[in-house]
Amino acid sequence: MAKMVGLSRNLKPQWLNKTVELVLTGLDEKEIKDQLNEYLSFEIESPTNLRKTREILMNIWVYDNDYSGSLREAGLELIKQDTDNMLPVNWCMMMAAYPVFVDMCKLIGKISEFEETVTLAQIKQKLFDEWGERTTLYHSIDKLVATLKALDVLECKKVGNYSVNKHQISKDPVVNYLMYAMMKIDDAGYYSLVELGNSVYLFPFEFKISKESIMMDKRFSMNTFGGELSVALNE
Repeated sequence: MAKMVGLSRNLKPQWLNKTVELVLTGLDEKEIKDQLNEYLSFEIESPTNLRKTREILMNIWVYDNDYSGSLREAGLELIKQDTDNMLPVNWCMMMAAYPVFVDMCKLIGKISEFEETVTLAQIKQKLFDEWGERTTLYHSIDKLVATLKALDVLECKKVGNYSVNKHQISKDPVVNYLMYAMMKIDDAGYYSLVELGNSVYLFPFEFKISKESIMMDKRFSMNTFGGELSVALNE
């Protein structure tokens, strides 16, 4: 069965943050929908586009998926501690909800390791190779890129050419959350500290991993293989 694209509308950080705010107030699913409908209606005139955008936000923060049970509450706790944590937490929740977002992150992360700019043509070709040349994907890629620009992680240098805008993450609990989310979603078993620190999924973030903090975090276990420290999940 072909993977579903799903992420067919561009998102703005304030829309994601509003959804988080509504979740934190303890509203039920219907109340959050109603509030989002009212909130989004000031910027989105088309009822169809409003509904699609609302459902994407609901998929990210309200509806359950394979990872939301382990990521949502921890992410909300980080946001309650400091609203500056919105971007990394929203990033992880978007990865949890949409495989196409994961694949785009991986793609941009890999390209940006070797090149200063990422082109729209590269993104389209690589995603078409991975997902097939579907009409839904063709339209979604532009929306995904627009979302990354709105999140201030991609900067347009000229038409069709983008550079990565890095964001510094200095708090160990946030770094650990990023590590945990990436490992859950990637599901590849053990990771060396070097691999974790250079994860392509987390391409817009600059951070340092604290071995001490990882060792004290019950979600992780550390072992040594071939003289190299490795990290695995305990759940």
